[in-house]
Amino acid sequence: MKAFLREYKGFLIAAAAVIAAGIAWILIWHRISKGVEKAAYEESFTQFVYSGAYYELCDSSTAALYLGEEQEIGRALCGSQLGEISVPTTQGAVNCALYACKPLEDAGKEPALILLDRGNHVSAYELTGFQYLDNDPSIWAVCASYGIGDPADIAAVRVHDTDGTELAAYTDAAALAEFYGKFVKLGENLSDAEASKAYLDAYTAEYGNDGGITVQEGSAAAPDDETYQKAMALWSEGVCKVDIIMKNGLQLRNCVYAPKPQLFTVYGVYRFEEPFF
Repeated sequence: MKAFLREYKGFLIAAAAVIAAGIAWILIWHRISKGVEKAAYEESFTQFVYSGAYYELCDSSTAALYLGEEQEIGRALCGSQLGEISVPTTQGAVNCALYACKPLEDAGKEPALILLDRGNHVSAYELTGFQYLDNDPSIWAVCASYGIGDPADIAAVRVHDTDGTELAAYTDAAALAEFYGKFVKLGENLSDAEASKAYLDAYTAEYGNDGGITVQEGSAAAPDDETYQKAMALWSEGVCKVDIIMKNGLQLRNCVYAPKPQLFTVYGVYRFEEPFF
């Protein structure tokens, strides 16, 4: 036996190393697969539809935009039970109870925040849209869905730059009435071709009809990178995000205001004639 071990020592060491490496790989792969499986499972809980509205998982800082201050997300915030939903996951359907958020329970519109109880913990979800507004809604349909019937329905309008820094906040009645008047004039959602033309018009107004930008099949095209960068710099000038906060608790967050092409993105893309800000 000793002679055998001496003769095949190198082979045995190599074999042992291969086996050890194989075991290590199996353990690592098991850990990776478990992590992937867990991530896929958690992904199932990032969003859901309830009562025709889209809800997305949010953290305490986002919830604070609705609650007025940052609070711990937990059972203490659970108000009346709204019902249950069945969440399809990689491990089968999971039934979860839904609760209204106590501070917003009397808002009088669709719940702006919903709490989902997964048994081991409670998560907060923000209302981010309505299913029936998916197909090119007019701005009047958007207003009706969010309870915007006149300026008095709006509590505040906040403007941020693209990095999230607040630039302005409008809360007085005169400013809100002016905003409302311009907002409801946005009218119908633009087609892709119409939106592309808005960008082309902005470029032409700035640089003339130099042939640098063209519209093909509803998309703006540039002949070279230099022209493309010039156009992008123009179109992104002054772009900001707008949050519209309603008194009923709902919010239209992260609307995009682009002053150069004169486009306002809410659910769809809308063109305006008179500057908002």
